[in-house]
Amino acid sequence: MSSMKKFKKVEKPLSPTRHYSVCIPTTLVSDCRNLSQITHKVYQVAKFASLFNVSEVVILEDNSQASATKKKISTAKLILALLQYFVTPPYLRNTVFKENFKPYLAVASKLPRLSTLPFTRYEKQDHGRYREGLTVKMQKPTLARKRTGKEFKQTKYINIGKPEALALQSQLVPINARVTIDTITRKIVSPQEAYGDFTGMDSQYGYHTRIASSFTDLFMKGPLKEGYTQSIYVPLTTKDTHIPALTSLPATGTSPNILLVLSAWDTLLRAFELDKDQFVECQGPQEFFDAQLPCPVATSDLTDTIPMVLTTLSTLF
Repeated sequence: MSSMKKFKKVEKPLSPTRHYSVCIPTTLVSDCRNLSQITHKVYQVAKFASLFNVSEVVILEDNSQASATKKKISTAKLILALLQYFVTPPYLRNTVFKENFKPYLAVASKLPRLSTLPFTRYEKQDHGRYREGLTVKMQKPTLARKRTGKEFKQTKYINIGKPEALALQSQLVPINARVTIDTITRKIVSPQEAYGDFTGMDSQYGYHTRIASSFTDLFMKGPLKEGYTQSIYVPLTTKDTHIPALTSLPATGTSPNILLVLSAWDTLLRAFELDKDQFVECQGPQEFFDAQLPCPVATSDLTDTIPMVLTTLSTLF
């Protein structure tokens, strides 16, 4: 009788839910005076985004501030790097982030891990069947590939934070991709299969991040081919925008993708004015929103607004 232990695969039910994309402007950190303050503010965004299963965080670049200072890295890219850092397993951070980014991540490296992410549920990282990994180049491509001289863009090796890369049993995948690995079967699995309660996009667990460098990019360059099901404006000011109040949301069983734009109206107006030539006979940014949902407690602080609005959406609609 074989002494090798058999592992039984446990199927985990998926929770039907709405997928939320949250847009934050770079004015999020306009009142911060140093890297420490910026990092702590972005950490709060990351914490609430992971807690409420936000699928995507979009950073709307406020171009009125882009050329105001001569920084080595733009504000939008700094926020993006920090957001990505907080959802990257510690054992992959040295691989994912290039050396020139590390000075900007010095404060972030001292902050606690986000406990709501499934790959941080074990205190000892070697425990657990599933791990996040990063695909790496094969050291010895086939002789046929060597003869052609073509770049080898696929691999079977995955960096999962161990001394040696894990070799997939029967798969070849693109290099430099974030994947979820079943360490027992040595196969790539979906985050849904690994974690069960996955609610983000299809390629990895946790929220996706992207920069919208213009008003057009905010709506037109999302990761979803079908676009957003509904766009909702969450005002950080009391200015009248003539956007109707939110009265309902699509049923959770339909898996709708909802874009929440949290911003002062002036910020959106500036972005729209820079891009208005793209929109024929459009009177303003209000025409891009289906509804608005004011924060239950009036505040201009975006980090306070996120949890209150997401709680409202989860309990009242």
